[in-house]
Amino acid sequence: MKNWLRRLTALALCLALAASLAACGGNNNEANNTANNNTSNSAGDGQDDGDGAVILYDDEAIYMSVLGDFYDMYAQALEAETLSERHALMALAEAKFLESGVGTPMYTAGGCYALTRLVYRSGGYISWMGDRTNYDQMILTNEIIVTEDYEHLRDMWFELAGTGTYSESARAYLEEEGYTFTDTYTGTFDRVGTTWDFLSSGDVMDDESFVDYLYKYNSESQLVPHLATDYEISEDGLTYTFYIREGVIWTDSQGRKVADLTADDWVAGAQHLADTGASSIENLNGRIVGIAEYLSGETTDFSTVGIKALDDHTLQYTLTEECPYFMTMVADTAFLPMSRSYYISQGGVFGIAEYDAVTASSSYVYGIDQDHIAYCGPYLCTNVTDKNSVNYIANPDYWNAENVTIKNVNLSYDDGSDVTREYNNFFNGVGSTMVLDTAQLEMAKKDGSYDKYVYVADNVMNIFMMWFNLHRQTYANVADGAVVSQKTEEQKEVSLAAFQNQHFRMALARSIDRATYISQNLGEDLKYVCLRNSFVPGTFVSLEEDVTIDINGESVTFPAGTFYGEIVQAQIDADGLDVTVWNAETMSSDGYDGWYDPEAAAAEMAIAVEELAAMGYEITADNPVVIDYPYSAYHEIASNQAFVLKTSIEEALGGLVEVALVDCNDATENLNSWFNTQSGAEYNYDMGGLGGIGGDFGDPETYLDSLLPYGDGYATRRMGLW
Repeated sequence: MKNWLRRLTALALCLALAASLAACGGNNNEANNTANNNTSNSAGDGQDDGDGAVILYDDEAIYMSVLGDFYDMYAQALEAETLSERHALMALAEAKFLESGVGTPMYTAGGCYALTRLVYRSGGYISWMGDRTNYDQMILTNEIIVTEDYEHLRDMWFELAGTGTYSESARAYLEEEGYTFTDTYTGTFDRVGTTWDFLSSGDVMDDESFVDYLYKYNSESQLVPHLATDYEISEDGLTYTFYIREGVIWTDSQGRKVADLTADDWVAGAQHLADTGASSIENLNGRIVGIAEYLSGETTDFSTVGIKALDDHTLQYTLTEECPYFMTMVADTAFLPMSRSYYISQGGVFGIAEYDAVTASSSYVYGIDQDHIAYCGPYLCTNVTDKNSVNYIANPDYWNAENVTIKNVNLSYDDGSDVTREYNNFFNGVGSTMVLDTAQLEMAKKDGSYDKYVYVADNVMNIFMMWFNLHRQTYANVADGAVVSQKTEEQKEVSLAAFQNQHFRMALARSIDRATYISQNLGEDLKYVCLRNSFVPGTFVSLEEDVTIDINGESVTFPAGTFYGEIVQAQIDADGLDVTVWNAETMSSDGYDGWYDPEAAAAEMAIAVEELAAMGYEITADNPVVIDYPYSAYHEIASNQAFVLKTSIEEALGGLVEVALVDCNDATENLNSWFNTQSGAEYNYDMGGLGGIGGDFGDPETYLDSLLPYGDGYATRRMGLW
């Protein structure tokens, strides 16, 4: 059982607490948070003007007052008797999340003009993850692929996917067309990871390159054996037994053997994942026997967890309940091995308390750089120089070394600020694929490349959300002291009250001109293509059987084949929100703006102004709500997008909101304002956090669990919580 689900009983308590505060009130003006104050007040602590409205300062109280409906419906979905009922109830939960307005969908990756040397989906592909960066199976041409040939490869993929012949057929076709191939990937990077302990955070340049999985998805969306050669499922569906490939070794970055790979390395990896509290542990928590108890401290004995090495080459997972999509998860970080003996040799220890103690010690050096991890994947990392270069070479001891297509990976630093240099470098062989921004598109049209090479990339499953900070506590970057808010203490208090008001959040959500925002990067012709209106893609899953569920007291039956997005829309319609997240004609959640409506935004703002006035906050054009939006001032397109954001919000809301654009002078300042943070309390914005969220497995839970409370949901931090 997940940590958050164990706290389900806190829902009623917390909502009752919020209600009692509204009735009884408080008067804790000293609770106003100031710059870089990361301490919340005690549960339910709030400021009351005497009319019943409060500002909440406790994360749990805020979460439950804003997302309690989502939380309750999500818990019901997890208790569903069938997979289709589960998916239908998750759709209702998403509707409640979208209606809360804590974040608003912006766009997905793809839907843009691009050029490429990479054969369509040859790096691996699965719908909920999109294209993979598996260098070892990529097919790269020396020449830029012309548009007609790219379209032919795309058609070929849809014809041959699942037959096991696509890669060979694609290569043969390109050879006939006169293309040549390279075994060196030359690309760029804009940052290095904060740690090389890929299990503790997943924040490493490309962990798929240095360790391998039990199974992985190939270029045809087939789940194929890697470090496991086969698996079995027990009759009751609760036990999965994997047979580990023999003869695989761990090496250091110099290619020297450090250990044999055994089934116990998955046990070690899972325990380390749990010890570090990394977000990926949620893919095991509640699914694997004993993980919840280990995480909560009910037991410190990891042998009680249902991950066992039966012998050196037999690995067994025992589930808490049947999980029909379990095998879609095994290509996730949570199912990666870690060499137990190597980890211990680098000062590593096992046990949550022991890990917390040792990480402060100088003897703990595991993961500090590429020379302090063990490798069992297709590549070794030979160099990392921040803001300069990163280099990989093929691992000669990799179990499938003879089939690795790319032998060298050479990355050079590029922060993206010079679009002309990026464009010219691509034509000089740097990069496998380049997405064209508006400036580069004009270059391509002038030099003839547009007509010859440019294609429109597919949309993918990632969603980029604009998040609203419900409990802002930081007004300058914790890491570097940059990106400093200019708001007064009074303005901070007013904006905090405003962001805890659902009508204010919806006013913002409905005032953002997403299409114009996107056009700054992709141009007018494509400004709607990648625009997404839901959190989980509407076509992510469909019902396998007829399902009858309750929507606002009415039984509604959805037939087999109904897409997830249609059910989300049904709940939104029933709740009376005039937002379109699923287009019934196009059968899509993409390609239109179902949110932007200045009149609706103004109406929501009018209600918010009344409710804020009841709290003692007078909002006028002369005294607007000031909200901070950090933006990449060093990047022309990002600057243009920030101006669109500011203009569309301020115009739609009649000057009652002022968007303060806060300069980030380089990529590091930008990342430190939100990405390089340890908690929601460190997020330095009122509005922002535009990072992609994608799927790890084939169930809507892979998105929705990012919204869970108590630190379990990584996206919840973008709301300023936990």
